[in-house]
Amino acid sequence: MKLLIGNKNLSSWSMRPWLLMRQAGIAFEEQVMLFEESDWRAKIVGLSPSRRVPVLVDGDLAVWESLAIMEHLAERFPEKKLWPDDLRDRARARSLSCEMHAGFAAMRDELSLDVAARHPRPTLSAEAEADVARVLEIWSEARGPFLFGAFTIADAMFAPVVWRFRTYDISVTHPTARAWFDTMQALPAMKQWNDEATAEPRAGSMTTGSAQHVYAVIFSSQLKNADGYEETATRMVELASAQPGFLGIESARGPDGFGITVSYWDSRAAIRRWKAQAEHMRAQARGRESFYARYELRVCSVERAYRFP
Repeated sequence: MKLLIGNKNLSSWSMRPWLLMRQAGIAFEEQVMLFEESDWRAKIVGLSPSRRVPVLVDGDLAVWESLAIMEHLAERFPEKKLWPDDLRDRARARSLSCEMHAGFAAMRDELSLDVAARHPRPTLSAEAEADVARVLEIWSEARGPFLFGAFTIADAMFAPVVWRFRTYDISVTHPTARAWFDTMQALPAMKQWNDEATAEPRAGSMTTGSAQHVYAVIFSSQLKNADGYEETATRMVELASAQPGFLGIESARGPDGFGITVSYWDSRAAIRRWKAQAEHMRAQARGRESFYARYELRVCSVERAYRFP
């Protein structure tokens, strides 16, 4: 068997079947496909029908999508007991796995996976706070060292949230939830993933080409009044650079007054915090009143980045 995965620092979906196979002792060859490689899309076309990772190659069969891979493994290796034996527990484990698969969108957005990073706890939206509370509720109902006593697919599905909570300093105080959280971090396979994720190449900022999954705010504007503009723009760069989640900035303006500024961030939550920063809000108001004839702002997800030379 061969498992094709993306960056270990960034790909939660890759982590899930990888961890399950390591924990269950299922032998496989690993192939890491870093997202920032310039020929990534050309490579993946012939390997994955969905053009995404992870993909499990089992002989002449390709299985893609994390939960489908793990269901396939449960059928291929029934002796590994990748789902609980008990019918009720199995139904609940499947329900929790599907809940993680399809839900928690706000938490994923605002606590993006970055295994190697450490950030202070951000101010989360009400939706993300509800997602965090639901995760903690699930963990608090664990039946032993793992969610259903022995390690199952359900544990693998929730494993990446361990890194999200560690990265963003989310407290896990309930004794049962904390026991599961600590047990997961202590697994040799989890430690291996952490070490290899931390060792992956990481550029210091998006402007120099980065392996991180990042978001770009593209601000294009037509300047009508330059009086005081340079001082304000310089101050905004200084202020943005000090914000949590800031990765870099690029800017250019032509002699006709038309300019484009692109700032890079590690999450949409970081962008929202920057937009709502008090001094930045005052500068935005001054821009509308004085500096700009017009402007347009776009928030984008950066799929891939590479550089020459």
